[in-house]
Amino acid sequence: MLALIHFFIELCLLRKAPQDLPASGSLFGGTLVADLLVGLLLAANAGYSLGSGVAQSLVDILLMLALLYGGLRMLNRGARFAQAATALLGSGVVLGLVALLPISLIAAREPTGQSSLAAWLFLLLVAWSVLVTGHILRHAFDILLGQGAAIAVAYNVLAYTLARGLFPGP
Repeated sequence: MLALIHFFIELCLLRKAPQDLPASGSLFGGTLVADLLVGLLLAANAGYSLGSGVAQSLVDILLMLALLYGGLRMLNRGARFAQAATALLGSGVVLGLVALLPISLIAAREPTGQSSLAAWLFLLLVAWSVLVTGHILRHAFDILLGQGAAIAVAYNVLAYTLARGLFPGP
C-alpha cells in the first residue's frame, strides 16, 4: 500500500508515468473508490451536502473516464485505458488531499490574509493538476506535454461549467 502511495506522489511530481502502473482492475477499482471519497471530503469542506457531494464526484469521475475511454478508443489505444484511468484517479486523490486545506480556508468566506493565501495556494494546485493531467495524457495519447495540458484545461472548463450548471453553490 505504501508503495502505491509513493507511486502516485511520484506521478504527481512527474517522475513516473501511467504505463509504470500494472493494468489491474482491482487497482483501478481501489483508486476509483479513493477518488470518490476524497471528492466527498472536498465537497463537504466546500459546504455542499452529502448528496450533492456524491453527485458532483460521480459526475466528475464519469465524465473524465468517458472522455478518456472515448479518446483512447478513437485512436486505437484502448488497451491504455486501465493504466491511464488509474493514474488520473490516483493523482486526483493525492492532489485532492493536498487541496483540503486551502478549500477549507476559502470556504470559511472570511476575508483574511489566510483566505487570500489559501486562494493563491488553490490556484497553484489547479495549475499543478493541469500539469499532472497533461503529463498523464502525454503518455496515454503519445502527444506533447503542452497538448496534454491544453486538453486538461479544456476538460477543467467543461467539468466546472457542467458542475455549476447541475449543482449551484452552497
